[in-house]
Amino acid sequence: MLRQIGEFYHQGEKDDTSRVWMTCWHHGGRILASCGDDKAVRVWSLVGEPDSKLHLECRTTLDDSHTRAARSVAFSNDGKFLVSASFDASVVIYQQDDGEFAEVNKLEGHESEVKCAVFSKSDEFLATCSRDKSVWFWQQDEDEDFSVSSILQPHTQDVKQVVWHPTEDLLVSCSYDSSIRFYRYDGEDWVTQQKIDGCHVGTVWSAAFDADGHRLVTVGEDHVIQLFVRENIDSKSADQDTWKAVARHEVENTRWPLYSVAWNPTNGLIATGGGDSKIRLFKISTSSDTPIIEPLGVGRHELDVNHVTWNPNPKFSNLLTSASDDGTIKLWELEI
Repeated sequence: MLRQIGEFYHQGEKDDTSRVWMTCWHHGGRILASCGDDKAVRVWSLVGEPDSKLHLECRTTLDDSHTRAARSVAFSNDGKFLVSASFDASVVIYQQDDGEFAEVNKLEGHESEVKCAVFSKSDEFLATCSRDKSVWFWQQDEDEDFSVSSILQPHTQDVKQVVWHPTEDLLVSCSYDSSIRFYRYDGEDWVTQQKIDGCHVGTVWSAAFDADGHRLVTVGEDHVIQLFVRENIDSKSADQDTWKAVARHEVENTRWPLYSVAWNPTNGLIATGGGDSKIRLFKISTSSDTPIIEPLGVGRHELDVNHVTWNPNPKFSNLLTSASDDGTIKLWELEI
């Protein structure tokens, strides 16, 4: 079901195989950002059309902002900003001007490696998480500056990822302590809405919402995919609701963790990337009373797959990118 249509080296040269940690699509689907162990953030253009040869062209290299590996990248929803989080404990904001991104702000405060930074749907808030066990909420003011809104330390170990609900101010964090946490804004501060301990056996590496925000999947060290759903969809907003586990799928024939999960907003397919170098596809079957997570197909890299992400533009909804320890970004096309 997955056909590789391109392979691109984050550092530009085949012999430069520095780990690629993450890729992220701009919400228009024509721009991709990547980051890696070389401390750089690169911005790529998607060239071509769905019915022709699609490929990526590097347009900008931002390599002066971080002193250690750049761990995550994310675009703001309005497309104006790009944010990177680094093992140097800093978060850098880049602003787009005439099609180019340049550093405009550096946010500091975390005590150790920052693992993830991502904008809320409204772009008013930026959430960051770190090895220091904390989750920070930054608020953007009218001058487009960011200040600390809330600092929470709900986990007992390293926080690996934070992910926003697609329509509401609800955040989820994933941790080395085997748990996930939900957070909401009460009008003055960010507070913990729900705690789910023992979500996985070992580290919870990644989470993803479906397009409606009614379902959530998580993946972890135990090579399990876990599905959660809202309990009161008709009577409560997502930030007031509770979530419960309804299905799980253990990936067979592997002992390696699943590091990343992405939910396609158009066709509902789920992609994962893991420590066994494989990309896997799944769908949620609802033909019975109990949802079932069904495996569909596999792609692969030479080394660990650190991140997978679907193109958010419905025009390119069959495009998936993957980032790997082998130094490459691969572009995949879904063949249905």
